[in-house]
Amino acid sequence: MGKLPLPARVYITASIVFGTLLLAYFGPQTRFPQPWLFVVVLAASMATSAFKVSLPIAKSGSTMSVSYAVDVAALLLLGTNATMLISVVSAWTQCTFRMNVRNPIYRTAFSMACLAITVQAAGYTFTKMGGVPGTFGDNVTDIGKPLLTAATIYFLFNTGQVGIAVALTTRQSFLPLWQQNYLWSAPSYFVGAAAAAIAAWAVIKGGIWIGLLTVAPLYLTYRAYKIYMGRISERQRQGQELADLHLATIEALARAIDAKDQTGQSHIRRVQAYAAGLA
Repeated sequence: MGKLPLPARVYITASIVFGTLLLAYFGPQTRFPQPWLFVVVLAASMATSAFKVSLPIAKSGSTMSVSYAVDVAALLLLGTNATMLISVVSAWTQCTFRMNVRNPIYRTAFSMACLAITVQAAGYTFTKMGGVPGTFGDNVTDIGKPLLTAATIYFLFNTGQVGIAVALTTRQSFLPLWQQNYLWSAPSYFVGAAAAAIAAWAVIKGGIWIGLLTVAPLYLTYRAYKIYMGRISERQRQGQELADLHLATIEALARAIDAKDQTGQSHIRRVQAYAAGLA
């Protein structure tokens, strides 16, 4: 982390400390009235965290997974503190497995801390808006207002915290970076929250195994992520190739002009060498 800009180091360190304090304070307060349900949801969150896509942000190495939908379902079924523990383990899985390049420890710790903060914020909002974990009232529509508010807070906190870290690390402006790389994912967060509500309702009414039948929307969301990011990466590759072609054409023309100049031959090459030396 020593190579990061100072503002990025301060922000990441503060986030890790705050997330650790939340874990230390709320973790021991967690209750497990349905331990098997907790284990199943934890396993589902860890499994879905492997379904991730890389965000095409230069120098960031950021990834996004669909495990947030399982976290929302955990919030509806188990409450805030249990969901916090599940999300932290899920973040560790996402940062550790199926990575092309091994993540440094600070990045993994930051991801875990961000989810601890995000879940506590979303859970607080959920309960303040009248949501009660483990119950839906008479029908699934009763959960609409608390769920929508919690999903919005989850989206803003999750993408906002990561976006700030990436902006500070890469020395980019936060708002354009967030709009370009994270805002587009907002609909999928709400679709995932709706799928989570259906899954939680199915678990409450029919049991764990009925709820597992709702994993199909999560996989479809993951495939949509993959296709979208694949298209962005292809466009970036094509743009880079076109830029390289333009540069090569300009350089070839400059060399031709330079070769015809009897008084300043190889002038361009010398300027390039001097500029590289000064840099």
